[in-house]
Amino acid sequence: MVPEVRCVCGTEGLKVNRITAGNHLNPEYWHMLSDDMHFCPNSECSVVYFDDKTVFTLKEIKTKVFFKEKGSPKPLCYCKQVTEEDVIEAIRKGAKSVKEVEEITGIGNGGHCMITNPSGRCCRQFYVGFVEKMLEKVVSNKNNTEKQNEISEELPECCRIDQE
Repeated sequence: MVPEVRCVCGTEGLKVNRITAGNHLNPEYWHMLSDDMHFCPNSECSVVYFDDKTVFTLKEIKTKVFFKEKGSPKPLCYCKQVTEEDVIEAIRKGAKSVKEVEEITGIGNGGHCMITNPSGRCCRQFYVGFVEKMLEKVVSNKNNTEKQNEISEELPECCRIDQE
């Protein structure tokens, strides 16, 4: 059994290849990389990569780390350069499932995740939940609008929402 390696925040680190960390780390820190780098998956922690001697935070990373990112655009798929905003736009244009979002945006279809994704892993495990949440919002908003329209139709004409 491989022993757990924990970040300073207490979260178990995910082992990453040196090439993964090197691709995202600012070049002036490359000499500090080891073959035992780990990625911190805690969205609230500023640490991105660490080993038993070194810690690299968001300040030393040149790539936006999707779930640690607070502003926009938020990357979801690094291979195909797909952001949260791209997914939302695909849904606005009519995508009704994760598969349709994948077809429209190309998300999850790059195959270079070990290098392009800061976690060194396929983005699918991270983006599917976001896509499903956005699809739920669309369905929920549509249902709320339909319900408001039904209620409005039952009211006297002077009280209806759709009045101008």
